Parts: sequence; structure tokens; C-alpha cells
Amino acid sequence: MPSLADMHVHLPKKDKVNHLLQMSVAAGITHMRIMNNGYPQLALKKDLEKDKDGIAPHLFYSYLIKRDFEKTSSVQMDSLLKEVKKQGIDFIKLYSLANEEVYDHLMTSAKKNNMIVCGHYPHYKEKDKWKSVGIEKVLKSDLRSIEHLGGYTSLQNEKELAEAITLTKKLGIYNCPTLDWAVMAFDIQYPNDVKNRLTNRVLSSKITKNWAASYKEYLEEIGGEEKLLSLRAKRKPAFEKKKKVLRLLYEKDCLLLVGSDGERPYQAAGFNLWEEMKNWSDLGIDNYTILKSATLNAAKFFRQEHQWGSVEEGKDADLIILNKNPLLNIENISTLQTTIIKGKVFKPKEIIEKLY
Repeated sequence: MPSLADMHVHLPKKDKVNHLLQMSVAAGITHMRIMNNGYPQLALKKDLEKDKDGIAPHLFYSYLIKRDFEKTSSVQMDSLLKEVKKQGIDFIKLYSLANEEVYDHLMTSAKKNNMIVCGHYPHYKEKDKWKSVGIEKVLKSDLRSIEHLGGYTSLQNEKELAEAITLTKKLGIYNCPTLDWAVMAFDIQYPNDVKNRLTNRVLSSKITKNWAASYKEYLEEIGGEEKLLSLRAKRKPAFEKKKKVLRLLYEKDCLLLVGSDGERPYQAAGFNLWEEMKNWSDLGIDNYTILKSATLNAAKFFRQEHQWGSVEEGKDADLIILNKNPLLNIENISTLQTTIIKGKVFKPKEIIEKLY
């Protein structure tokens, strides 16, 4: 089948980057959208271009816009986008804004320069209060993908949510839910279901052996189990809203992307994408939609569906081979035997043995 694309990845610090890249290949991931980083992306880009024999997916690099960014004129924004394109940056990742004017200039210039913008739902601080750009404006401005279901979850009533989702479908806006980030950040699976996570069940004990200890350290950091359960109870309604929004986007056949966003205990580098896929399945999303969201939709997001994302003559040989069909059961993604990147064959078991 087509290989997988992880559309929400954060680079760790330099000494752990190769581990992430190799683990991702071992998980069947051949394309990664870098959304933030602990290691400068252009430096990594140069390193990978030099190392022709390295084990790494194809990477899509981003330039990060945060609220300390105050280039408010259209001339300044045009100049910036031309420069980042020249450097080989593939898209703009929006984290937060200084003000709404920055957003207006960014989106106008992005359209003019044919640059993809995606990221957090646009928000900014005004007089010590967080404000958001209106959802109709955001959707019509062609923010190509919205991360974490931001914007939808803050809508106040069912009518507003239904209208926003209808417009999302009409305008072809992608959503990357990163549901497993919320599962772990809100401690939804603690204490019993943590052990039953797909990756905890199917990955080698060499990978999973320290997860319980890491989670115990995390418990101590936040003030113990009682504190955790109290925080979970407060966060649970927000998690339920995320599930509802994702389900509605799916039911309306909106464009979805699969992103792992995994940096916490019980989230394995690369392999956490499998966990995200399992979460969608548990929510009732059909396996074909999940697999398409992790393959062809990602290629279409970058307007590269003529190159990769499906198995067709003339496309890049970016493939994975499994023992069982994930269309029948999404957990069969864990029967992965081989990852192929542009015809080069990798055995996941061998990669993991060298890493561990």
C-alpha cells in the first residue's frame, strides 16, 4: 500500500533527530510535515542533502510565525515569503499572532507568492486577553489546514458549528486533529487504558520498557495521582468536544490529515502515528478514510498527488508492505514488514535493532 505521511511532527534537539527520523521509517512513514523544531530545519536540510545513505523520510520544512513577529506591511511580508521560498522552505506554520493585521498581510502575501500557510487557529493577545480571528474569515482566507481542531471547538452553538463545517467542506480546508495529543495531554487513558494502547501492545519491550517509569515521573511533576484525576475531570469536556468536531468533519466528508504530535510518555517516535489512526477508528471513522488521510490526502495537501500518495505507475516508489490488511482492521498497520522510499528497501525490525 502507499507509505504513510505524518503531518504533524516536532523536531527534537539535534542529538535525537536521527532517532526520530529512523523510527519514523521503521513505522512506515516516508513523508513528514515539520511543524516546529528543537533543531534548526535548514541545518537539518543541509545535513540530509549531504548524507545520501541516511535513513530518513522526505521532509517538508516550515517557517514559524509567532506573536513576536510584527512585520505588518505587505512589502515586508512579500519580502519574507520570497526569501523563505528561496531557502527551500515548503510552508508557513502559524503558531500565534501579534495582531489580526499580521494575519491579513500573511494570507494576502501567501496567495500572491503561492505559499502554503497552515497551523494553529489564528489567535492573538489584545489588552491581556486572547482574541481569535473569525472562523468564516479564516476559512475563506485559505488557511490550508487547521491543527488540533482549533476554532471549531470554541464555537458557542450547534448552528455555528454546522455552518463552519459546511464551509470547511465547500472550500476544501484540511484539518489535522492530533487527537492523541489530547488523549495524553489530558490523561484520558490513565490509569488502566495506558497499558492497552496499540503501540504498548505491539512494539518491542526494548522501546516500551521505560514508558511506565517516565509516566510515573510525570505524575510526580504535576503533583500526584489525585491532582492528575482532578485535572482530567476539568479537561474531559474539552476532549469530548474535540471528538464531536472530528466526527462531524468526517460525517460531512471534510478533508482530514493524520498527525502524530507525540512527545509524551507512551508516545513512541514515529509509531505514534499508528496510535492516532487507532483513535480515529475507535471514534467510528472507517479504515479507508483513515488510510486515505494518512496517504493520498497528505500528497494532495502539498499539491503533489501526481508524485506520491497512491500506488500507480509513474509515481515515486514510496510504499509499505504488511502481512495483514489494515482496511479490515486498522490495527493491522502494526504488521508492517517493509518500508520502501523511492525504491530503497528498509526493514523496520533491522532499524529498531540497530537503534536499541
